Amino acid sequence: MTSQDDTSRDGEAWAMDILAQLRQGKQEAHARRDALAAAVDEIADGFTQLGLKPWKPERKSPAREDMKVPDVMLGDRAEPAATVLRYESAVNILSAADQLRGFAVLLRAEKSLMGAVSVARGVFEACLWATAVIDPTISPDERLQRALTRRLARLSAGIRLRKMLGGDTDADQLVENNGDLDDAHGTNRDPVKDISDILAYAKDRGWSVKRGRRTPEITPLSIDWLSENLERRIGIEGYAWTSGSSMAHGEHAADTAVWVELSQDIGTAPAWLIQLWSNGAWAGPRLFLATHAAYTGKGSLRREYQRFEELFLSGVGKS
Repeated sequence: MTSQDDTSRDGEAWAMDILAQLRQGKQEAHARRDALAAAVDEIADGFTQLGLKPWKPERKSPAREDMKVPDVMLGDRAEPAATVLRYESAVNILSAADQLRGFAVLLRAEKSLMGAVSVARGVFEACLWATAVIDPTISPDERLQRALTRRLARLSAGIRLRKMLGGDTDADQLVENNGDLDDAHGTNRDPVKDISDILAYAKDRGWSVKRGRRTPEITPLSIDWLSENLERRIGIEGYAWTSGSSMAHGEHAADTAVWVELSQDIGTAPAWLIQLWSNGAWAGPRLFLATHAAYTGKGSLRREYQRFEELFLSGVGKS
């Protein structure tokens, strides 16, 4: 056997070893991706339960304080203040849960960087709205003002959408067929009257109401402000919102544009790349769960969140 044959065999062995390492690396990357996606699904399931099931706060928690607040008189009906807060938070908790499931799908598919970034931005936004109305660092009245401001925004958006679609916002058009269903938040209510009732309640309480760009506001609220001012933030929130917004609006930096171009060119968006630009999918749930624990006096989804955070930040799957 000649030295040339030995060299050829060594070269083949080296190439086979490299290919084996590449295959193993690919398998490990897919395992990390699948573990993270499963953890995201687990958080989404937990959020669904938090959105649908009653909360059981501890005795001296801020949530208990809200249960002692006098009912909110809205026209001819009274709604417990704690119910107002719970409902307006739950609307966004369930939105975050749904978008987290979408984020998990995009992680597994590894096809769309911008799609994943946009969904992560939606997760972050929904979590901050859910957090704002149960902020334990402000008074019960301030929490109620935030919740009613969010309800005004939600009702006004529904009216605008119905008008765009050529629908009617008349109360007569919004009555359930059975006529006797008292749905405090559903489609059988008249949103115009509900808005009027909220504004009348605010006036009776002596709260000033300002005309916002699209809807009346009892207290000014924006994601920009919340991401920089909510308690229990850790500094990543402003970046998560700004970077996600910039990419969604096509305002990303040149180095980011290169990644977007590359993902389109090769037809894949690796999970690690999605993680890099989707901080909102982690920062939003973290802030909400920390605030929810302080508000109710008890933690939720601790094990699930710890696993999710470890996988998201380290990228290392654990069995």
